[in-house]
Amino acid sequence: MTTPQGPRKRLPKNPSEENLRKQAKQLAKEEGLQLAAAQRRLATEYGYHNWAELMRAVASRFVPLLPLRELVAFPLEVYPVYVGRPKSISAIDAVAAGSPILLVAQRDATLGEPSVRDMYEVGTLGVIVERQTLPDGTAKIVVEGRKRARVKRFLFDNEFYKAEVEEVADTERLNFTISAPGVIQPASARREHVGGLVRLVLSALNDYMLRKMKTGSAAVFSWSGIDDPGLLPYVIARHLKIELAEQQALLECVSQVERLEKILGYLKGAN
Repeated sequence: MTTPQGPRKRLPKNPSEENLRKQAKQLAKEEGLQLAAAQRRLATEYGYHNWAELMRAVASRFVPLLPLRELVAFPLEVYPVYVGRPKSISAIDAVAAGSPILLVAQRDATLGEPSVRDMYEVGTLGVIVERQTLPDGTAKIVVEGRKRARVKRFLFDNEFYKAEVEEVADTERLNFTISAPGVIQPASARREHVGGLVRLVLSALNDYMLRKMKTGSAAVFSWSGIDDPGLLPYVIARHLKIELAEQQALLECVSQVERLEKILGYLKGAN
C-alpha cells in the first residue's frame, strides 16, 4: 500500500531490487545517513510506508519474459541467446539496465508463437550483461542467470510476454562446502552419506572428463568456484547431453540431495 500523500518519485518501468539497493547506498553516502535511514527515505519518496513494503511491491511486479527454444537456463550460468521474434525483441527492449528478465523454456521449440500452456512454469530470473544488435534487426544477448522463479501468472499481450513470479527456494541446504575438486569440508555435523554423495558426483565428473579427453571432445569448464554443492548440478548439466525435460526437472527440483542424485545418474549414463 502506498502512502496517503502519494509518491514524490516514480518507479522505473521495470524496477529491480538490486537497483533500489544501489540507490539507497548512494543516498546514504551523499546524505551521511545510516543505510536503514536511507532505505526508509527512499521508500517514502516512492510512496511506500517502509523499505520492506517497497521490496515486496517490486518483487511482485510483472517482469518481461523471454521464451527459450531448446534451452533451460540455470542459476549462476551465463548464456549467449539469439533473439529474433518481435515480442522477444520487445521484451529485451523493456528491460532496464540491471533489471531482471525471466528465462523460461518452451515445451515445444518449433512453436513461433507459444501460448501459456506451451511454457514451463519454472524458469530463471536473469540479468542481461551484454547486448548486440545484428544487421538483420535481430539481437544477440548475453544473460546471467541469478535465481529460480515460478510463474504465478502469465501475461501474453500484444506487446511482449510478461510474468508475475515468486522465488523458488530449496527445502533444505547442505552444510558442506567444496574447497577443491574432490575435497569436502563439513561445515557442521551431517549424515555421512550426504558427504559421500558429493564425493561420488565429483568422482563421476572426473571420470566423465577423462573419457571426453581421450576422445578429443572434452568440454572445458570449471567448477572450482562453486562452494555450494547444491549448485554443482546446474554447472554440470549445462555440459551434458540431457533431454530438455530432464534439464527442466533438475531446475524444478527443490531438494539439493535429489539434484545431486539426478546429476550422478546422468554422469554415469553419459557417453
